Amino acid sequence: MTIHKGLSLSTCFLAAFWAAGANALFIDTFDTDASVLVLAASPASDSAATPDSGAGMIGDRTLTVNKTVGGGGGANGAYADVIGGLLAMANGPVTNSIITVDWVFSGTDLTEAGSKNGFFLGLPNPIDNDLTVSLSINGGTATSKLFLDGSSGADFFFPFIDFANAGDAASATSIRLQFTSSNAWDAQVDFIETVGPPPEVAEPASLALFGISMAGLGWARRRQSAA
Repeated sequence: MTIHKGLSLSTCFLAAFWAAGANALFIDTFDTDASVLVLAASPASDSAATPDSGAGMIGDRTLTVNKTVGGGGGANGAYADVIGGLLAMANGPVTNSIITVDWVFSGTDLTEAGSKNGFFLGLPNPIDNDLTVSLSINGGTATSKLFLDGSSGADFFFPFIDFANAGDAASATSIRLQFTSSNAWDAQVDFIETVGPPPEVAEPASLALFGISMAGLGWARRRQSAA
């Protein structure tokens, strides 16, 4: 499995577990650049369309910034940039925005015969300020989660079963990913993919006991070798 640049250790750990069960189907690795900057006073919006670039992007992508609160000028700007494999989003200190990423493509089975059952977003850094993330398939009702300031890791998994039109995942033609938050928020996304069931992560105490037992086993083997 390729470890994406800038990924947190916890995200790499979990992504490695999931990839062991079935190779991920990437929706976007954000390797095809695009940029949207809105400086006008709200309400204001702008977008950038990027044709399907093949590997790492499932179809044509449209990136939209909809500025809902804030005056004009650079200090009140809202932007979304896809640069060097990273989707980066930010707002001015008294600015709100809704940032949307749309993909349109030919019919695709996102479940791949049941080996995958949800979307996962890789975040290289914890988010800044509470953030609502929404996903929808084929224009259906979006499923949303509110993530608290500092969230990262396995929480950014959206099971297909949570979607009102969950069956559309087997014959998808479009995906919408949307980010909404209050002023002065920012977030970065390294990739979005479909993956299999998330692993059951052991409790810290269990992990500690496992580590101690492994260390003891190694010590016993060394003693046997010395004897």
